[in-house]
Amino acid sequence: GGEVAEAGGEEAPANRKERRRMNKKTRNRERNRIVDPETQASIQRKDALSQNFLSDPGIIERFAEAAFTGRANEAGTADASDPDGERLVELGPGLGAVTRSLQREGANLKMTVVELDGQSCAHLREEFPGMDVREESLLDFDFATHAQERGGRLTVVSNAPFGISSATLYHLLDNSEHISRAVLLLQEEVVHRVLADSSKRKYSSLSVEHALRAEHLDELFVVPSIAFTPAPRRTKTSVLAIDFAAESPLSQTEAPILRATLQASFKEKGSDLRDSLWRSAKLRALVPGLRQFCDASDANWLAKRPADIAVGKWLHIARSLGSFAAMEDSEESTDEAADEAEDATEAVAER
Repeated sequence: GGEVAEAGGEEAPANRKERRRMNKKTRNRERNRIVDPETQASIQRKDALSQNFLSDPGIIERFAEAAFTGRANEAGTADASDPDGERLVELGPGLGAVTRSLQREGANLKMTVVELDGQSCAHLREEFPGMDVREESLLDFDFATHAQERGGRLTVVSNAPFGISSATLYHLLDNSEHISRAVLLLQEEVVHRVLADSSKRKYSSLSVEHALRAEHLDELFVVPSIAFTPAPRRTKTSVLAIDFAAESPLSQTEAPILRATLQASFKEKGSDLRDSLWRSAKLRALVPGLRQFCDASDANWLAKRPADIAVGKWLHIARSLGSFAAMEDSEESTDEAADEAEDATEAVAER
């Protein structure tokens, strides 16, 4: 009897440990199961995609309404030039809670949704059979081609994963000429970086690029964490509306120079531009002879820190660097042509 009890005593803790492990696994699985409150459809949440879905009906309705309310459309109804919502694009729709609300606002079934998660795409195709569902990363979506196919500038609604907020904003900036309005759910800290001017601590490269490319920027409302499933931890969120200008003030050559200049400068906020710019490999590739320029130029902005430079001045800086790069390329081409001519002359002389 003692042996049986001893054997049982050794076995019981192992069983308890296994039960605890299985219970924890079940709880995690249930915690990561996302259920749409309206349709009861569900998917398994993927941590790698940083998925946090809006689930509060009131917040969802306000978010959808914001897509149709802006400087270009004060009435708050579907765009009169796009009555079927063909130029409406939703990024990261998940199970379609916001999509459904957009449909009720007037987008019908001709809008486009871009979703990376295959489970969500399958559900969206089943619930909205006439909808254009793109299973791809929103960072790969071709806004320019889509705008051309749909006959005009797009309206973008996005509850993008918080882990790619900055990348999403830069992708929209790169395509701002093809987007009339964007309504985005973002971390409040990111929204404040976008809205900050040079007097604010949050002033950043995002602040400058949005100020240059947008006609109007507005933080519409704060979204409490309980409006999400699952609720994001230690993250405050709000909705940002961006009305982009129809034309960019930057040429195709100047745009990448501006971005590389801003990122190099704000990466070293405590240094002046003369010290920080030449350290950027990306900017050196775009502006040949950058080190020599920084050392020799007497431009007063080279002696300033990024926080001391107003938005309009950054445009001047990008154009100055672009002009210098073009001059360097021209001189290099002239030198190459001269070398080729000299080689040809020597070849003739040898004959």
